[in-house]
Amino acid sequence: MVRLSTLADDDSTGKGKASLLKHRSAVLSGALLVGMCLGVIVSEKVYLATQEDSLPDGALAAVRSRKLEVGSGGDVAATLAVGGVSGGVEAIPRSTGKPRSDLETLLRKVAPQGEVMIAISNINLVHEQSLTQWIDCVQRISNLTNYLVVAIDADLAAYCEQHNVPYYHRPVVIPDTQKDTGSNHAISAMKYEIIREFLELGWNVLLSDVDIVTLQNPFEHLYRDSDVEGMTDGFDEQTAYGEIYGMDDPTMGWSRYAQGTRHMAFNSGLFYIRANARTVDLLTRIADKLGKQKEWDQSVWNEFIFFLSHGDYKSPQVLFKTVRHLPKDQQPKPVMVHCNYHPLSIMEGGEGGGGPGRQRKRYMCWLLPPPAPVSHSEKTERMRSIIEHYIKGDEHALDRWPGGSEPGTR
Repeated sequence: MVRLSTLADDDSTGKGKASLLKHRSAVLSGALLVGMCLGVIVSEKVYLATQEDSLPDGALAAVRSRKLEVGSGGDVAATLAVGGVSGGVEAIPRSTGKPRSDLETLLRKVAPQGEVMIAISNINLVHEQSLTQWIDCVQRISNLTNYLVVAIDADLAAYCEQHNVPYYHRPVVIPDTQKDTGSNHAISAMKYEIIREFLELGWNVLLSDVDIVTLQNPFEHLYRDSDVEGMTDGFDEQTAYGEIYGMDDPTMGWSRYAQGTRHMAFNSGLFYIRANARTVDLLTRIADKLGKQKEWDQSVWNEFIFFLSHGDYKSPQVLFKTVRHLPKDQQPKPVMVHCNYHPLSIMEGGEGGGGPGRQRKRYMCWLLPPPAPVSHSEKTERMRSIIEHYIKGDEHALDRWPGGSEPGTR
């Protein structure tokens, strides 16, 4: 028989009810304790996330370390091993089956947590002693063991073997475009396809040039909040973080001032890059360009990271300053024209409606007079002219307009 209620068996003393109430009270108390614990954890994470800006430099590393502990239950490696998502892009998973290459076998041994610091070099940098100093600095940090020297020649591989330095022998063939750039630049240009091999296996890479002195474990000071994290060549807040700057275009009259953004270059000798499809594509495109053109790799690195994806979406002033002056058979037809670059208000017909028009006033530009005085915005009238030119077929509809907002400009 199905029992519909525990209260059906209560005796007259009410002991059954008391027992049930105690059980419910215990359950509610347990839920309350769990909720309080979760609240403390969430509050601590919010506090740690918001206090960094007010901390002195010396305390910043401790806060970041504590953030990792809170996020992973004290096990930083466990957080990294999971992989995760960066900006909606899945991390490349690391294989747990039979190693697919010697590199994967090595990485499982040297960097089982899924991230590794590498320096790419040839034997020449041992003779110059920059690589030997790099190795000495890294080896003095007891908890920094996930590093490799990528030896691009057999002599350096033999040196690393002799001195018990973890290394990966990866011979390279310098492309013709980089042969006359000098040893260091040629090596630097080759590093992108080498790093890509690490990413394709699922390992995040901290690339370090050999002229870097490492004093602390760099993995304890990363944010790990983006695909690429690294060093800028900037030297103050404006050059490093970036700034909004003004640009003067006198042809635009009172609206001659426009804005742009700028910052110093992103250094290509020290950066941390996460393993996902987006970063693999980035390194593929950089390596491809450097294999075809003789360019400094840092310039190409910055081009592909910071430049806009396409250069075809230009300001509407291009239509009025360039396109309309081309031979008719060379004029591309715009897909869309955003009339935002000529914001002046204009008064056609002269002040108060009198006179022949063309009287220039503040925030106004010169136009041929219409039959009656009427106030318009310049962008509205330029829109009208563009429509008449491209849709209604009037080849001279744009002729009335200067290139900028000042009369006679082109």
